[in-house]
Amino acid sequence: MNKRNMVPDGTRDLVLEECVIKRWLQKSIDDCFNKWGYKEVITPTLEFYETFSCNSQSLKEEDMYKFFDNRGKILVLRPDMTIPIARLVATKLKGESLPIRLRYTSNVFRVYESLGGKRNEYTDCGVELIGLEAGKSDLEILVLALDSLKKLGLNEFKLEIGNIGFFNSAFKNLDIDEIDKEKIAQLIEDKNLKNLEDFLEGLDIKEEYRNFFNKLPWMFGNKKVIEEGKKLAFNDELIKSIEYLEDLHEQLESLGYGENITFDLGMVPRLNYYTGIIFRGYAEGIGDSVLRGGRYDKLIKSYGIDLPAVGFSIDVDSVINTIKNTNIMISNQEEYKLYYSDKTIMEAIKISQELRNEGKIVELLPKADLEEIKVVKVSSNK
Repeated sequence: MNKRNMVPDGTRDLVLEECVIKRWLQKSIDDCFNKWGYKEVITPTLEFYETFSCNSQSLKEEDMYKFFDNRGKILVLRPDMTIPIARLVATKLKGESLPIRLRYTSNVFRVYESLGGKRNEYTDCGVELIGLEAGKSDLEILVLALDSLKKLGLNEFKLEIGNIGFFNSAFKNLDIDEIDKEKIAQLIEDKNLKNLEDFLEGLDIKEEYRNFFNKLPWMFGNKKVIEEGKKLAFNDELIKSIEYLEDLHEQLESLGYGENITFDLGMVPRLNYYTGIIFRGYAEGIGDSVLRGGRYDKLIKSYGIDLPAVGFSIDVDSVINTIKNTNIMISNQEEYKLYYSDKTIMEAIKISQELRNEGKIVELLPKADLEEIKVVKVSSNK
């Protein structure tokens, strides 16, 4: 097999209509973020490995593309955008007045040993709201996430919300090492019920803890999950975490988003810098999440400034095929083909320029033995 004609696993070429759709998606999202007051930042594609190797971030070394520069420093292709934003805020924006609202459109890179439909390179459009505590910013970020999904014209979209505090609070008085905690988190997140039950049986913990963790993967659905979560809670912090979600639901419902909200109390993201709400966006016809986000109040502190923050990103590439199969009008820009002969090329260029100045797309096409210039309207772009 000739590798010169191939692309690496987990990557792909985008051609013609796919490129048009992707640019439209990026512009639609960026316009939405801009109208909410989020300012654009651009960070390097290359970062130092140390930026991502902090123990608190759970980014495995083997998940990153790593290489050495000419001075022997280990560099990586950024596998995440939240961490570079945290670094940027702590260095370049530490004197800015709060809150800080930032937006970005950037490619990120992850190594997936088993792809399973995942891509090693994808484009994230995201926002970060920095400097406001949960009660003053979580609602804004959730409404912006819902607004963004709506702007993309996605059918039957849902925002699934959890609270990492609901999981973490269960360990308050539990004597268990970090490795076992991470294993429990992974099994709950993967909803691996049998292995979770077996693993918990092997731990020396009280039955109420075992019962709690075994039920957590089942705790997803509509607002009834909140009531079930209250019954499952066995300490004050668990109750506080679930009541906070209940308050958010009431606010979102009063704003007209009730039908778009679901809950998952067993949502435990692999990136463990999250400290509060966590959420994912889903749309009809797309198997994986198209949007991911959450609160990370301790991350920026690891770079030198103690600031609370919350944000999310949209995986633009995951939406392309869905939009491609719909009748959404991407652009109403008129497109023309202008045919000319060798004798009329100068006039053809002048006419085409006049049409372009009017905002039209014009393609020049030579045609032998054509006495007069011929202008043909093709169509409006999708």
